[in-house]
Amino acid sequence: MIIDEQGPWEAVIPGHPATKKNSPILVKGRALVLPSKAYKAYEKLFRKELEAMGSLPHYEGPVQLTAEYWLQDRRGYPDLNGLIQATQDIISDEYSHKDHKKILKRQWLLADDRLVKSLDGCRIAGIDRDNPRTILRITPLPLMAYDADPQLVKLYKEKTQCGLF
Repeated sequence: MIIDEQGPWEAVIPGHPATKKNSPILVKGRALVLPSKAYKAYEKLFRKELEAMGSLPHYEGPVQLTAEYWLQDRRGYPDLNGLIQATQDIISDEYSHKDHKKILKRQWLLADDRLVKSLDGCRIAGIDRDNPRTILRITPLPLMAYDADPQLVKLYKEKTQCGLF
């Protein structure tokens, strides 16, 4: 059963893809690990592009994520895993924490990055000096009773008990 009725979604996000490359820095005498400046700029640009698209789908069930990264040049050539992790963080809902509770701050494309069950087809596609970009595709996958993810098992039970499937 597929619970996300909106179907597949695709977009082209302009800009040079960047990994988080978490950097340890000293803030007020404490060592903190913060995302790189390049990642923050990329995240801001990426989310601005998403906002400009207007109404976005919101996936709450398992999905396949496919991302093709076109880089501006070979300087600071990133690793694919870092790019995928950065993309998943950017397109997942934002939460803040208060009194040990998660509070939804901003809804994006994925309720949680753990919903990504397949990364088939993700790749660094090449160099395009004039048009660096990320081509992103999200495809809903069937929700299975035997899924190992406790969050999805709970969702499956809720949907089948309510008679929705």
